[in-house]
Amino acid sequence: MIRTILKPTQATLQLQLPENLIGKLIEVIAFEIKESESGTEQQLEELKPSQLRGFLSAESSEAMHQHIHKSRAEWDI
Repeated sequence: MIRTILKPTQATLQLQLPENLIGKLIEVIAFEIKESESGTEQQLEELKPSQLRGFLSAESSEAMHQHIHKSRAEWDI
């Protein structure tokens, strides 16, 4: 399963599928998520990098990297 949360900047999105989904029936849905600072942050914390391979927007990628960096910094304390 692939899942990502993003904020589009234009009306068209291009989706690149992994090879294992080619030729299979898939579902693509889009709906508005009401933004809340803590809610979006919590959703990003629950995602695993392996779930997002090749499908992160620049914003989601940056948020994930910041979360990982913060988590690893806590290990050094």
